Amino acid sequence: MKEIEDFFEDYKNAVWQKDATQLLKLYDKEVVSFDMWDLGYYKNLNEWSPDIENWLSSLGEEKVKVDFEMIQVFKSDTSGFASGLIEFQALNSQGAVLRKMKNRITVGFSKFNNGWKVVHQHISAPVSSEDLAAILDL
Repeated sequence: MKEIEDFFEDYKNAVWQKDATQLLKLYDKEVVSFDMWDLGYYKNLNEWSPDIENWLSSLGEEKVKVDFEMIQVFKSDTSGFASGLIEFQALNSQGAVLRKMKNRITVGFSKFNNGWKVVHQHISAPVSSEDLAAILDL
C-alpha cells in the first residue's frame, strides 16, 4: 500500500473477489490480529492465514460486500492507525442480503521500504449487558 487509506479499498476488493492472497498481502508477517471468530487472537500471519483462506473459500456462490464507515486515520512518517466501523454483508448470486454484521475495527500500520503494512488489527463488537450477546448491528 502506498498510503494507509489504500487499505480500505484494497480490503473491500480482495474480499469481494474472494482473493485471500491479495487480502493477506495487506498484512505484515508479524501482524497481531484480534478477531471475532474461532481463536479470536492470532500472533502472526502464518497462524491467521488458514482462517482467512478457509473463510473466503467457503463462500461458494455467495459474495461478501464490505463497507467501512466513520474511518479516522492518524499517521506519522513511519507508523499510523485507523479506526471506525466495518460492515460485512453476505449476498447471494442475485444480490440479496443473506446476513450482515457491523463491527468496530482498529488497524495499526507500519511503513516499510515497500510501503505500508498492517501490523495490528482488532475487530470487536460491544456486548449487551442484558443478555451478554454481541451486538452485531451498530
